[in-house]
Amino acid sequence: MSQYYPQPGPFYPPEQGPEDDYYEDADYEYEYDDDEFDGSGNPLQRILIFGGAGGCLLVLCIVCCVLLGVGLWVLDPGAGLVATDVPGSDIGLSFDEPAFSDETVVNEQMVRLAILEVNRNASLPSIPPVEGREIIVVTIELVNLGGEDIGFNERDFTLLNQVEEAYAATPGVIDGALGRGILPPDTGLEGRLVFEVVEGEFELIMAWEPGSNVEARYIYLE
Repeated sequence: MSQYYPQPGPFYPPEQGPEDDYYEDADYEYEYDDDEFDGSGNPLQRILIFGGAGGCLLVLCIVCCVLLGVGLWVLDPGAGLVATDVPGSDIGLSFDEPAFSDETVVNEQMVRLAILEVNRNASLPSIPPVEGREIIVVTIELVNLGGEDIGFNERDFTLLNQVEEAYAATPGVIDGALGRGILPPDTGLEGRLVFEVVEGEFELIMAWEPGSNVEARYIYLE
């Protein structure tokens, strides 16, 4: 009597060979060797990952630069309005470091200021002499280097002593006084400023501040 042996079905595991990548455990479950997964991954996927990270870093740097520029403008709206290559735009910016009397200064409005002459101990018929007082007449030149009309006023000028006490200009007391008006583009003018100071005040510095939004300029008065 023959004994019946069931034939292997389609779900029986095939015979293992030396070239197979799987093996049979006690429960007839299939597991693959780990060597098959030792590769470094899809190259295209790595390129996309690294490219995306680099793009995010570039965008972050651009945003930081923009925010820095906006912050500087908010702190000082006038900063950068005068190019540093314009002669005279980077001198006379503070009382402690004034420009010399033979130098010209340029402010944010692109107006150039130069001192042409200083007359100390001047005598003017319109100002009676006072003991202990001295009259100083300063002749200046203003030139509009920009492309817009700029206003000027002799009251924008003061003389400062070493403790920064200010002497205001006395308007309308001399022929050729600077006065006030409008300076068109590419034009210039000369005008006189009159100051009455304590006699013997030396090392005076002339301050020029044509507006609250314009940084003052300082020129040493010899």
